[in-house]
Amino acid sequence: MQLYTLGGRRVFTLAFSFLAALTAISAQPAAKIQPTPATGINLSPAEMQKMLKWRAQVTKSHALGHGPVTPVADPPNGMVVTNVSATALATSLLGPGVTLSGTPTFFGAPEQEGTFTGAPCCLVPFSSGIILSSGRAADAASSFQCTSGCPSTDETSAAGGNGGQGYAPLTALITPSTTNDAAVLQFSFIPTTSTIYFQYIFASAEFQCCVGSFNDPMALFVNGTAPSNNVALLPTTPPVAVTINNVNATTNAQYYNKNNASGDNFTYAGETKLLTATVNVNPGVVNTITLAVADANDHVFDSAVLIKAGSISTTPPTPSGTPAPPSLVLSMIGLAALGVTLALTQRRRPA
Repeated sequence: MQLYTLGGRRVFTLAFSFLAALTAISAQPAAKIQPTPATGINLSPAEMQKMLKWRAQVTKSHALGHGPVTPVADPPNGMVVTNVSATALATSLLGPGVTLSGTPTFFGAPEQEGTFTGAPCCLVPFSSGIILSSGRAADAASSFQCTSGCPSTDETSAAGGNGGQGYAPLTALITPSTTNDAAVLQFSFIPTTSTIYFQYIFASAEFQCCVGSFNDPMALFVNGTAPSNNVALLPTTPPVAVTINNVNATTNAQYYNKNNASGDNFTYAGETKLLTATVNVNPGVVNTITLAVADANDHVFDSAVLIKAGSISTTPPTPSGTPAPPSLVLSMIGLAALGVTLALTQRRRPA
């Protein structure tokens, strides 16, 4: 038995021929095999092998024109995803100082978008918002069981919309890779100040198995869709777009939450930490925002962007985990001490 890493995928095989067979049934070019162990993986070798087998199965089905492979139903995680109109999606994102202008549009299959409530704490750092996915948005409402059915939907045959198509502005972020199954929400707004903020996370089934091979991208474009208009950037030097290859357990890991393990309460293989975009806009006039996510190179193993409800705002967000002001801490200590004193006085008072 020998360990290989296939484009970031850790696979135990009994013979090198297994990898050759796996690659042969894929519709994509063979990824390079590197003789170094993968790191930061939360799946066991057996689980990783099952995960790659599932990926090969759905990829082969797509290549042969058999349609999507039905995944095994994963246990629900309490999250509720509701398919709504593009206007409802945009409205749910707007906070103080920002008003909607005109009629929002959505590009993709209807099942690729929705609002959500009840998101799993700690894996999704906000309870409600919207989700755009390169597959079924409703798949986010389940736990991680990726060895038997990662969220993986080929949107080519989805009913309605423009399912299965790529999106050129996203493709420009990951050239020479291509994009498929794009979900794109676009709307205009009028801010009262020259700066707006919004908060989001990026999640994907590609994490753990496919870093380096399937570089699924997301973007938040403001006032144009050129790469320079993308404000979904990691605060690195220089800043880089949020994609599978740019943020994961080993690259820019300080912005990555974790690789999920089987049974974790979120369906994707991993997700980023809470990210905040600070955006320069034109106050008092119409500005346009375009939110997008897509699969890279193929139509399987979905990715999603989740954006916090009401977070597109002129008010700076409060950093998570911000310590209480010292005066407040001292006040709380004083109140606690007073409570102890009163309790002791009551106990000493004669009956």
